[in-house]
Amino acid sequence: MLNIFLLFFSLVSFSKGKPNCQTSYDQLDIPHVEVQSIKDFYYCIGLHHGEDRAWQMDYFRRVAMGRNAEVLGFSHLKSDLMMRLLDLPSEAEKLWSKFPLTSKEWLESYALGVNKGFQRGKKSKEFIDSDYTPEKWLPSHTVMILLLQSFDQTRRTFFKDYEEERQKEKWGKRAAILFEEDHLPWENTILKDGEYEKKPEVVKTTSYHHSSRTRLWANFPSVFGLESGSNNWVVSKSKSKNGYSLLANDPHLDLKTPLFWYWISLKSPDFKVIGATLPGVPIIVSGTNGKVAWGLTNSYLNSADAIFVSDLKSSEIETFRPVVYVKWWKFKIPFFFKSFEKLKSGHKILPLEVKSPHKLVLRWSGFHLDPHEISPMLDIFKVSHVKEMDQFLSSIGLPSWNFVFSDIHGDIGYRLVGKTFKEVNKTSPGIPVMTREEFTNPRYLEKEYRPHLLNPSRGYIYTANNRHWPLDSKFYGGRGYSQSYRGFRIDELLKEEQDVESFKKIQCDRRVVDAKFFLPKIKKYLDLPEFSNSNMIAEDSSRSLPYYRRLMDLMMEEWEVNENGLYRLLDDLSHEQKKNLMELKSKLISEIKGRDWGTIHKLNFPHMSGNPDWKFSPEIAGVGDTHSVDPGTASWNEELGTYQQSSGASMRMIVELGKETRIWLSLPGVNREYHVPKTLPWLDWKSCKYSELSL
Repeated sequence: MLNIFLLFFSLVSFSKGKPNCQTSYDQLDIPHVEVQSIKDFYYCIGLHHGEDRAWQMDYFRRVAMGRNAEVLGFSHLKSDLMMRLLDLPSEAEKLWSKFPLTSKEWLESYALGVNKGFQRGKKSKEFIDSDYTPEKWLPSHTVMILLLQSFDQTRRTFFKDYEEERQKEKWGKRAAILFEEDHLPWENTILKDGEYEKKPEVVKTTSYHHSSRTRLWANFPSVFGLESGSNNWVVSKSKSKNGYSLLANDPHLDLKTPLFWYWISLKSPDFKVIGATLPGVPIIVSGTNGKVAWGLTNSYLNSADAIFVSDLKSSEIETFRPVVYVKWWKFKIPFFFKSFEKLKSGHKILPLEVKSPHKLVLRWSGFHLDPHEISPMLDIFKVSHVKEMDQFLSSIGLPSWNFVFSDIHGDIGYRLVGKTFKEVNKTSPGIPVMTREEFTNPRYLEKEYRPHLLNPSRGYIYTANNRHWPLDSKFYGGRGYSQSYRGFRIDELLKEEQDVESFKKIQCDRRVVDAKFFLPKIKKYLDLPEFSNSNMIAEDSSRSLPYYRRLMDLMMEEWEVNENGLYRLLDDLSHEQKKNLMELKSKLISEIKGRDWGTIHKLNFPHMSGNPDWKFSPEIAGVGDTHSVDPGTASWNEELGTYQQSSGASMRMIVELGKETRIWLSLPGVNREYHVPKTLPWLDWKSCKYSELSL
């Protein structure tokens, strides 16, 4: 009721001086908007989000609320129930009620713009076919979408715990050595020697706990992609050919319809900015204001855990039964047959398919935020130099991203943002067991110890979802990181002097990095002509890559290992494993049948809902490979006999800051939903064509 009153009050205030969003569009259909005030700034972002991405915003909101089944049917029932357990709307309302007044005014202005934009956006095909219109957007919905995005991108750290439990069940005590993530030849870190605080001595953890397999009743919905990752890097004036700082960012997310990011440019008498926004949130998360440029990646520093709590009392637990409405023909049928548990403190008990002597409780730092750890993000476009950006980002508590940034003076910086758990010793693999006391009193990494760096002597900084610190660091970041093949390759390429063209080549580099390490070992056991060259490139014409990538997957599936385990197994295969490898070779040859990578690796940009009738993008040969800098993460489809690419570069941005600001951009789709593009952006993106934009 309070939110509705505030919207009404703001509407009356706006009627006295209606905002004017004077807009023109460039070759990528990015709106360039002239505004007169900061309130107009947020209103106009909302207007364009509501006009061009109404269904997408409503979809994100329904995911967060656990209300997709009522419009998309039974296939969304379990994920809706899991989101009801998470209860992000209540978390958002609590935060919104304590938001600073100025930030509230801005989000109210944004909500007014969204609801005005919905008048046009509600005419999209998805709404018409589904016979419903979007509900009114409230300011608290923006906070809820921020929490959803943060949770979706940080839960990898607790999924890793489940993976390790499976490894222990299969391999027993051998798992601790086989799956060890240290001492691998491709390992690299964001911070280098001399850029972090070391511990007095390296602590080696040898403790090992075995537990039975743990399975969740259902998974939380994957909104942006389970294997999402990102690249960003920045070089200082000392490392660039023309003496200007350069910044690159290519977040890796699910490649779907509609396009994930919404690009917008805004200009007033006092400021200007251009960059990427998440529909539903009026924050330029990656872009430039002409003084500073910034870009983000997922950090994967530990901020989410599944914990077995050993000594909970029944009096501390309460049961609840959510009601989810499910669409069936023209009706909405209530489903209320699933019960969940939570602690009276609010912590969520994860529902298991198997019995366990302990309750499995979700620990996520996003449940312990202060509004002042979120609201500053609205001001990111106002920052004017690298040192100010470093100080600004240190105040952000929403978990958890790596930001790189640069300014017109040629300076560069890096900082991790978000509350993360403080660990100084390496933890044991798998799901940890804690007492109630330990669980309810987590330690967080202090701001001054969160990884950060300004103007390193090497002249460049990169992040690629790889580790933050080397082994001898005072702090330990957990095991949620991605394999660091991309970081390994980016580091190689950044050692040379850089310019815009070299940045484009790095963003579009399709060298299959892991083949450098695995093929020499594989060739000791298999003689395939396709494996004669270890320097594989993910080109459509490649006949080697289909055999290599499929064999890697077959070996890991058959032996139930990840890449770390496979790398060590290949040092000395048993007689049985060698025999098994010959069987896999025969299966491999029958599956691939001499096809090239462009034939076997497909990308079709499915609609977020899964409804094929709402997709307006083409099917193309996939881009890159699982471990290339320009990635093409895919899974094998047994029925089709092809790799179906799911995620990749959701945008490629390059910014050069000098006497004038220059921006280059490549997008895998259209910026305005269902708007007929002047070119085919999907094909331009695949072929690494960039458009130069003006600020």
